[in-house]
Amino acid sequence: MSTQDRATEDEETAPLSDVGLTPASTRGHTPREVMVRKLCDIVVLPAARLTANERSFVADIMLQTLDKVEEDIRLEVARRIARVAEAPHALVRMLLLDEPRVAEPMIRRVEPIPEALLIECARLGKTAHREMIARRLDLTASLADVVLEFNEPEVAKLLLRRDEFQFSPTAIDLLVSRSTSDQEIQALLLRRRELEPAHGFMMFWWVGGEARRRILTRFALDRAIIQDAMQDLYARVFRGDGADPFVKEILIMLDRRHRPRGVNGEPVNMDVVIKTLIAARKYPAQEIVHAAGMIAGVSRELTARILRDPGVEPFAVMCKSLGMPRSEFFAIVSRKDAENPLSPERAEETLGVFDSMARDYARAVLRYWDWDGNPRIARITRLLGLDEDAAP
Repeated sequence: MSTQDRATEDEETAPLSDVGLTPASTRGHTPREVMVRKLCDIVVLPAARLTANERSFVADIMLQTLDKVEEDIRLEVARRIARVAEAPHALVRMLLLDEPRVAEPMIRRVEPIPEALLIECARLGKTAHREMIARRLDLTASLADVVLEFNEPEVAKLLLRRDEFQFSPTAIDLLVSRSTSDQEIQALLLRRRELEPAHGFMMFWWVGGEARRRILTRFALDRAIIQDAMQDLYARVFRGDGADPFVKEILIMLDRRHRPRGVNGEPVNMDVVIKTLIAARKYPAQEIVHAAGMIAGVSRELTARILRDPGVEPFAVMCKSLGMPRSEFFAIVSRKDAENPLSPERAEETLGVFDSMARDYARAVLRYWDWDGNPRIARITRLLGLDEDAAP
């Protein structure tokens, strides 16, 4: 071959070497491996060298051959394809659904990946796939919803630490239901701006004392505006005939000032309230629970839960909602003859909870706890498995 012929051949082959094609010398590799590498060489060619149809055709051949080579070869292919913006989606999908080690370069690629492919990867992949997806910068609420379908606490914590996106209401409900025994998830949830009063007041029952105080502070609310707006309905509903039971239920939930009532519906004074609650703290038998519930204007189930709660903060909420004097409340929680007596330090902490609330706000919290008709509370209750007979 002449010098001129060799120069011409070098010019023709130079552009191929510039794009990193597999060299001709492939000794030590099986024909299958060589074929996959050469196919990958073509898929990664720049757009000026290959049309979209040609790239898709080569990708289709790769779909048939990739799963027939070793994982190291597939990883090599994934690393190269991850740098190609024009990579066919079918090939991207196959690499995303491969073993986590192979999928990692694809999931962590800078180039955008269609959300539909990431959703499929989250649903069909392993925990490691979802952990990597949870770290993507372009994570969306829809994708987070799918990742959370799997009860994987560590993945949930990765998502909760992300501030670049907002969780959907469905995701927050789910996370609240999964926070019952995980203090780290509780703390991360209480940082989220998506958390609303209904969530906080439900979490109140299973978080510690410090978190309870934080919930009462964060979700403080004044019902005056809505009470004023509904004021004219009270006379129509409670004094007229044939009152709409649904409207009546909401108006009771919004009552401005609860008036304690006895077991027969009769008004009772503060002395009776105090004596009843002293007896309830001392020995919460069924008849005492019933009497305390009538006085507080809430269900027997909620009253029993309040009286048997070891933290006593719910008891402070109930007493404040009844307008109990501060000194009388402190005397009750300081008594040593209670079923679960408090230390002087805990009594002081509980008094701080009592002092931190306005009476109307305490009433709002009590109503939230007893609000069975609230759709969001009902949904979280179902997620907790506490209402197995409810419709999904």
